[in-house]
Amino acid sequence: MNDPEADYYRLRTEWLRFKSHLFDSLTSLPSLPGVIEDVRKLLEAQRGVEVVYVNLGRSGWHEKELGWAAYDRVVKDFAGALKLLREKGVLTPHDIVCLNTVRSDRFLVFLAGGEAGLSAAARRDRLMQSIRGLIAAAPAGSALRSVRLAAGHARVGEHPMTRSERAIQHAVAESILISLAEREGIDAARHEDLSRIIQGAGIRSVFHPILRLADGAVLGHEALSRVSMPNGFDSVEGLFAFAESTDLIVDFERVCRATAIRSALTRPHPGLLFLNASARAVLDPEWFSGETEAQLHSAGLRPQDIVVEITERVAVGHHDGFEQALRSLKERGYRVAVDDMGAGHASLQTLASIEPDFLKFDTSLVRDIDKSSIKRSLLESLRILADKIRARVIAEGVEREGERATLLALGIEFGQGFLFHTEGH
Repeated sequence: MNDPEADYYRLRTEWLRFKSHLFDSLTSLPSLPGVIEDVRKLLEAQRGVEVVYVNLGRSGWHEKELGWAAYDRVVKDFAGALKLLREKGVLTPHDIVCLNTVRSDRFLVFLAGGEAGLSAAARRDRLMQSIRGLIAAAPAGSALRSVRLAAGHARVGEHPMTRSERAIQHAVAESILISLAEREGIDAARHEDLSRIIQGAGIRSVFHPILRLADGAVLGHEALSRVSMPNGFDSVEGLFAFAESTDLIVDFERVCRATAIRSALTRPHPGLLFLNASARAVLDPEWFSGETEAQLHSAGLRPQDIVVEITERVAVGHHDGFEQALRSLKERGYRVAVDDMGAGHASLQTLASIEPDFLKFDTSLVRDIDKSSIKRSLLESLRILADKIRARVIAEGVEREGERATLLALGIEFGQGFLFHTEGH
């Protein structure tokens, strides 16, 4: 390779490395270092700029819940929502949108002034209202709908004795601190709401049937908890996710578990009772102290009638103590199911060590399976995996007869979903 050609490839490599620090490939947005000169010019032109900071990730639970690949789609969709706001005129061509750093979920919007009849504060408030409106309008089932934003704002003021670039950095830091203070206040109020739910036992159980696809025979019911939502929460999923991040999760799941066991008395021929459990709930001493078994006895149930349901994500994140707890539960007669199979976390080795009695295939694999050869191939492969570890298979989210027939043809034994719901479930 001659010297000019070598120089070309060296310079190209350096440029690509430089570009990767300035532009985010996932969202196609620049990072703050990539636009700071534009912000400086905007600041000098209008003597002040409002910066709005929006954090999708908060404490990180959302990505842990979804997995990084699905969360990447949330970040990309949110960036798309900001672009849509520009098309709608909520953001002007002079407003600057960027990420705090590349590969992040923390967005910055620098609002240019000059819009007739609107102050900087009014534009900021309209922006946040529009963002929340787009999230609420996301398609049903979109993970973007469950995002709870943390936001802050600050004003970048021009001062002749201050370097503009540092003034911008200081304002960004201030907006982040404001978002953290606001988040702490919101989380404190939500913690109190959760405590009241636990103390008041403001929880009821609903039961979704799990049927044999061939003849409709009832295998059992999954108990799902419902609560009268306080203002701090906008969904049951958000409530459980918040609870899992607090010191109240074990107490909360104890109340949910006791309510489900007590409510099972009202079910005619309930079959097996599937109870969802987080990793920390699996380690709850009540399973092993006799307290839970006393509750079961009062409801006419035995440990052999209970299936402890953990998610595939929890299964992968297990440690020695968690695995030992599951083994102890099985020795006492409880059965174990792994939920959300197909979400991309578990390995054959992980599942073999847990020895689940049931694998529940994720709704995303089941929906419209009669119309997708790829989904049929994937589900058939997972069924073969289940056979290898001697686990029985349940397909979740069955909504149409075409899906049921296809699942049955693939050798899937059981199903769960709206197709099988009857009045009272």
